[in-house]
Amino acid sequence: MELVSVIVPAYNAEAFISQSIQSALQQTHTDIEVIVVDDCSSDGTASLVAQSAAADPRVCLLRNEANVGPAAARNRGILEAARGAWIAILDADDAFEPTRIEKLLALARRHEVDIISDNPLLLSAEGNPLQAMLPSSQIAGPKLMTAAEFINGNVNEQRQPRVSYGFSKPMVSRKFLEAHRLQYRETNRFGEDYIFAVECLLKGARWLITPAPLYLYRVRAGSLSETARSTDLNEIRELEERLLRDDPLVTANPFLAQAIRRHKARIDRWYYYLRFTHAVKGRSYREAVRLLLGKPERFGHIAMESLRQAPVIAAKAFRGGYRQGVLVAREGR
Repeated sequence: MELVSVIVPAYNAEAFISQSIQSALQQTHTDIEVIVVDDCSSDGTASLVAQSAAADPRVCLLRNEANVGPAAARNRGILEAARGAWIAILDADDAFEPTRIEKLLALARRHEVDIISDNPLLLSAEGNPLQAMLPSSQIAGPKLMTAAEFINGNVNEQRQPRVSYGFSKPMVSRKFLEAHRLQYRETNRFGEDYIFAVECLLKGARWLITPAPLYLYRVRAGSLSETARSTDLNEIRELEERLLRDDPLVTANPFLAQAIRRHKARIDRWYYYLRFTHAVKGRSYREAVRLLLGKPERFGHIAMESLRQAPVIAAKAFRGGYRQGVLVAREGR
């Protein structure tokens, strides 16, 4: 059997961490290790993980002295403790179906791939099943995913905010990561999954995705402005600018270049909208006016994203606050 290292970054996750760990330990593929990186939690997360480690030697606890974010926490788990041939990512408030690793490994061997992922089953905050993330019309059976398809699959629509390949939690060949010296980008707390996936695909990773809903993804509420940082979005913008300008794989592939330009246009709208709204909220009106009037394209980005956000803003005003919110990436803690 192949050893699989399950990496769990955890921050103030005492409500879910024991369930998350047990879902990994109860896999039908038993040759696993569960590495939990406690990211300087202020609650009982580390204590609960320590109890699990005392009860099962397959559980390992690493504790960060300062909060460094999920990307750095994952990197520490992978680089310092993981011994497996495969790296499986599990968020601290999510869970695996019991057969997940066994089924993904079988598919990975059959198709000789470097990365494999499934179709996350979305759960409510209370743990009730909602729906599979990807509709059957988008993924009818196991298929290899190209870089262009992955990037296009991250430009989600407001009416379907939960449909995005970026929410996938892949299982990755350790050999592939080491051969290409790939890690999560630690400066990002938002979008680090996207950057990591794009870098893997541009290094030639064969990525298979299956429609089987084997990863249980807990939906949490929030808003774009509360979770994404403009600095994180700017790093994504700069990465995509470099790819469009300098990467020979991108410049030689018009479909891939088009996908990156389309995704970057979406990120540009988020970026300038966040900068504008933060300036207004901070009463930096001169900066807000400069963003609106400095360059015509900035005004367009802010206007378009404002129109996208209008229903959310109206709902907030009606409710008196973001008590329920909309789905966002959860890594922006």
